[in-house]
Amino acid sequence: MQLAEIEINNVSKTFVTNAGIQEILCGINIHFDATKTYAIMGSSGAGKSTLVHIIAGLQEPTAGIVRYDDKALKNYSPQQRETLLNKSIGLLFQFPHFIDELSVCENVMLPAIIAEKFHKLVMHDAVELLKAVGIEQKYHNVQPRILSGGQQQRVALARALINKPSFLIADEPTGNLDAQTSKKIVDLLLVLRKTYSMGLIISTHDGLVANNMDVVYQLINGVVTQN
Repeated sequence: MQLAEIEINNVSKTFVTNAGIQEILCGINIHFDATKTYAIMGSSGAGKSTLVHIIAGLQEPTAGIVRYDDKALKNYSPQQRETLLNKSIGLLFQFPHFIDELSVCENVMLPAIIAEKFHKLVMHDAVELLKAVGIEQKYHNVQPRILSGGQQQRVALARALINKPSFLIADEPTGNLDAQTSKKIVDLLLVLRKTYSMGLIISTHDGLVANNMDVVYQLINGVVTQN
């Protein structure tokens, strides 16, 4: 399924802590179009990760609605929701979370295998994606832990793209990288998002990353404003 838009309406999120109820997000409304790139900026602890996890369907909001192409995500059955998210949303995190027992290529293939795609076609796509993100053939059959941080993030990006998603959602993808490697990853994200015709939603505290996006939002005290 190809998505044209994601919309969050009046979304709030609260957590119960030892100090009482803490409101992280307060009535947020944002529309995301698959033809554009977006940055969600905010300081550490501002709730950026919580927000992008809600947008990606990984967390439920305490209140409000997440819509994918005008259909509320909560109205999908669990199986429909899992299929939709696996096929339509690519996820890239600060830490790659690989399965150590699998090779680089097998880690990239995994979301497509879960989607029950034909194995030989998946392997071909994985190899092509690894080439596209700049991972040499000699690394395809090794375990990801031997790679550098920048290389691991490139592998994670290839994995996020294996099902040709409508949106790539990246949560602080450069937060664990040095400035030079961060720039290379952002440049690569922008090239590939055009190649694969997908929307890009990226959370970051880095103004240099945000400056490369079409639309920039600031998350402060649980409220989003557009720059």
